[in-house]
Amino acid sequence: MRKILTTLLAISSILLLFSSCKKDETKVYSSVGSAGTLTASSTSPALTQATSTSTAVTFSLSAATPVTGYQTGVTYTIQIGKKGSNFVAAQEISAAPGNTSVTVGDLNTMLSSLGLTTGVSTQVEVRVKSTIAANVDPAYSNTINLTVTPYAVLYYVYVPGGYQGWTPATAPSLSSTTSNGVYTGTVIVPAGTTDLGFKITPAQNWDTSYGGANGVLSTSGANLAFPSAGTFTITVDMTKLTYTITKQ
Repeated sequence: MRKILTTLLAISSILLLFSSCKKDETKVYSSVGSAGTLTASSTSPALTQATSTSTAVTFSLSAATPVTGYQTGVTYTIQIGKKGSNFVAAQEISAAPGNTSVTVGDLNTMLSSLGLTTGVSTQVEVRVKSTIAANVDPAYSNTINLTVTPYAVLYYVYVPGGYQGWTPATAPSLSSTTSNGVYTGTVIVPAGTTDLGFKITPAQNWDTSYGGANGVLSTSGANLAFPSAGTFTITVDMTKLTYTITKQ
């Protein structure tokens, strides 16, 4: 009998201890309150390729309110999306409380990734997403609208030659609106030009230059040549290393 009572007392003590532990347990959760307030230095930033390295817009963000529960860091992300898209497929920029500047070139690239038409004024929406963990709902700031006109990025090669004094820095350019390596442009060879040679350079210097013959470009080739003075359309494919010269 005493053995049974001892066993029962032991079991009761264990159950009481377990119950006390459950009562003492406090579940702690964490969440973000307000995501902070977002402002922009300009709501109509001017975008041009010539100013691609300049600042287009500076976003200013006040910090999110302190998280409740356990303390953890807040991750801030600026989202840029098509107006009315509910930020589906939005472009994102890492941010922090304070100022975050975006260059003209970077903003133009993001607008291109959103599928916006170049040369057309369009509105986009910007907000900040504040998160503390993947399994916790993020908080979002106010939304601001930007009016933007994305530009088509042009890529260039240059045509220095005898007709302009063999000076790459001032040579006419051939341009491409894509990155497929095909460049086209017009070159005018003045009447009376005696040196009809020219080359193709990827930059406005002589670091790399292409000559060639019979429609084929080569870095070791001789000077290319216009057949005479006049106005010519030149097309080069820098991927296939080919060229054509057509007199207008």
